Amino acid sequence: MARLADYPEYVSAATQEVDPFGFDIDTVARVAPALGFLYQDWWKVDLTGIEFLPKSGPALIVGNTGGVLPGPALMLLYALMTTKKNPRRLSILADMDWIEDERLYTSLLGLGFVPWSSANAKRLFAAGQTVAIFPEGTAGIAKPFSERYRLKPFDWTRLLPATEEGVPIHPMPTLGCDESVPVFANFEKLGRFLGLPAYPVTPFFPWLPFPLNLLSFPVSWKMRILKSSHYKVEDNRDDLENAAKQNSSFVEGQIQAELNRLLRARVKGPSQ
Repeated sequence: MARLADYPEYVSAATQEVDPFGFDIDTVARVAPALGFLYQDWWKVDLTGIEFLPKSGPALIVGNTGGVLPGPALMLLYALMTTKKNPRRLSILADMDWIEDERLYTSLLGLGFVPWSSANAKRLFAAGQTVAIFPEGTAGIAKPFSERYRLKPFDWTRLLPATEEGVPIHPMPTLGCDESVPVFANFEKLGRFLGLPAYPVTPFFPWLPFPLNLLSFPVSWKMRILKSSHYKVEDNRDDLENAAKQNSSFVEGQIQAELNRLLRARVKGPSQ
């Protein structure tokens, strides 16, 4: 089982980076064994493509949401933490306004979550950090099981800061996350009443008490970091927005195509 002490390269890299958002290496150390169990034993994550990320400087990783929990983000955090070649800290831009529990909010900040805003994204890029976003948003979180691996339209504004700064954009499809915590229904009105972005019903939530309602099925995951897309950094505002829309559409298409390919390969089996 993973311990942060086993990865001195990551500790060194993470503590040297400037962070104004509340990142705490001790918080990562406390959850590292749990992340290692999920990555290695429970979901048996197969991730490739870390070598496509730049050795230094900013990068944006764009993924599909896949279920209620931010599983792909946490598994990516663990993978970047434990790689021996080029360990990098991960900042995860996410909507966090709905979180009222101060302890949960502080813990997520400690892990590397950052409240979404264009200004925060640019600050992270200026600091040379690797950043992850999941632009399906709430629609991806509450996606019913019948629509698994069919991407909801990406919010192109989430890619605008990276497009403005000329940051490499890497698609990252994840297969398995939609099945590990399948969503059967989403009670939108109840979610709004409770101040939540969604109220998805799963085999575990809301039937079981906390923390059992956070359980998932041990479905194997495949994660693929793809090569970055190439685009021209525009000066004109309208051209910048058009470029961000094109980047969003292109990345969404790449993720969907790779998900389809992984699904076909799974159906055919290893012997085909």
